Amino acid sequence: MNSYDVFILVVKLGGFSKAAKALHRSPSAISKQISALEQKLNSQLFDRTTRNLSLTEAGNIYYERCKEISQKIRDTEEELKDVSGEPSGKLRLTWSNSLSFSRIVTVLSEFSDCYPKIVFDIKITNENINLSDEKIDFAFRQGPLEDSSMIAIKLFDIEPVFCASPAFLKKHGAPKNMLELLKLPLAIPSYINLPQKSRPFFSGLKLADIEKMHRVSDISALYTAAKQGLSASFSFRHIIEQDLSNGSLIDITPIKTMPLLPVFLVYQSCSYMSQKQRAFIDTFKTAFSS
Repeated sequence: MNSYDVFILVVKLGGFSKAAKALHRSPSAISKQISALEQKLNSQLFDRTTRNLSLTEAGNIYYERCKEISQKIRDTEEELKDVSGEPSGKLRLTWSNSLSFSRIVTVLSEFSDCYPKIVFDIKITNENINLSDEKIDFAFRQGPLEDSSMIAIKLFDIEPVFCASPAFLKKHGAPKNMLELLKLPLAIPSYINLPQKSRPFFSGLKLADIEKMHRVSDISALYTAAKQGLSASFSFRHIIEQDLSNGSLIDITPIKTMPLLPVFLVYQSCSYMSQKQRAFIDTFKTAFSS
């Protein structure tokens, strides 16, 4: 592996030892290669201490340039592959766990039928990870979006709801307003700032109320909590639609004007886009155009 690729790996993994482990080499060999690179550049790239490894100002500049070079090489490789014809290779995707129940997966299946030589590497996370650092091709994100530098295509909306089982409501009663809902055993997602999101619709929600609630990091667990009668739960309508239809869950949302959350297909602007990336964008734009 050339020196700038080793340098990029050291920065991303945060140390010589981790980079050495990833490359099946010794830490001393990695350290010597970086030292040789510094001598060649006549610049110190890292501030080294016994406990910490951080980039110098020169190191930051070199890191950004190396990332650009690495991306251009990958783009060139993809462009050469495209010359051969049929789109193929890997697409790296990410979305939050609540979108795993949406039509996104259905459209992915349709895309896979059309382009069987393309495989997916999918990361499910509620964090808005950096697409460049993680080498992610596309992200599906719930709005509003914070990073205006990304290209974003609006696909559809999802609707927040609160739900509970019939047995739970028989025991605790159905809430008529938000104050009554907050008095119920209630489960909410830990990754959403509910007081902040709810303030325009219910100004009385306080941190003290949140502390009394069950906090859950996975939307599937919130669904199960409601189904099993552990609590009333926050969810999204597309996740519990069938349960609402057959009566196994009841919509108890006290605010009937809960805001819809837009879902976007998000990707980085780049000078070159491969056939598989163009095909992916076209497929999703067509699927959600109506």
